[in-house]
Parts: sequence; structure tokens; C-alpha cells
Amino acid sequence: MAGKEFDFIKELGELPKLDEVKKRLERVNTFSSASSEIKESLYLYAAAIAKQMSADVTPTQLRRYYSYIKSIELVNRDQKDDAPQIIDKYKLSFLLPKIAGSSERKKLESLYDVMKVCLSNNNGGKIKTVADLRLFVEFFEAILDYHASIEKSVNHN
Repeated sequence: MAGKEFDFIKELGELPKLDEVKKRLERVNTFSSASSEIKESLYLYAAAIAKQMSADVTPTQLRRYYSYIKSIELVNRDQKDDAPQIIDKYKLSFLLPKIAGSSERKKLESLYDVMKVCLSNNNGGKIKTVADLRLFVEFFEAILDYHASIEKSVNHN
């Protein structure tokens, strides 16, 4: 593929619509207890989210939220997956206000909508164990990576 950008959207085929991603995630109790089908589709959900916000959001904007989430994971790096307590879990509840209060909040609407499903206390959130946190971080990393790929392709065209 030397000299040619990888078009992941073409490679992945038709991506689920954002509303479908939200509906599927709403039915999940926690990330780690999700069905194999859902877990195996998380990368497609990440691609769909990245594609939805690709035109307006820079990777730097997304990295700010990723760094925040990653800092919570790092504090828990020595915890076992089934640890009943996530150290600094309360910080996850601040991610939604950070996105909502950002100057680019309109551009981040699709990300906010999905994060609301994942983190909302109304349904208990999807992150209850360290294993959930780790899977959530991987999901967010996939969003970031796919988004960076789109951004790179757009900048090279």
C-alpha cells in the first residue's frame, strides 16, 4: 500500500448508523458483560462515530478527552479486571460536562451522544469494573485512531 492511503471505511463496508450504535449500547449492562456480538462490533461502532464527526473535529481535540480517560486507566493499571472498585471512577462522570462545556461542543455532538449512553448514571453507566474501564478505553482509542485515519486521508486529498 506504499503511496496509497488506507481507506478503512471502504474496507469495513457499510457502517452502522449512529442511532443504531446508541441503541445497541443502551441494551448493554456493562462493557465486559456485553455479548460477543457487541464486543466484536465495537470497532465498527468506533468507526461509525469517527466518520460522523470527521469533518469538524481535530485529533488534538479528541486526544484531550482520551488523555483524561487514559489517566483513570493508568491509576488502575495494577488492579485486577474483576476488582470491585475502580480507583478515581468518579472522574468518569466529569467527561460528559467536559465535552458539553467545550467550545467545539456542536462538533462533538455524536461523541457526546454515545458517551452519554456509556457513562450516564441514569442507567448505571456501562463501566462498573476495571475490565469495563479497560474495554471502554480500547473503544475510545479505536474512535481516536479511526478519526486520525480519516483526518489524514482528508488532508492528503
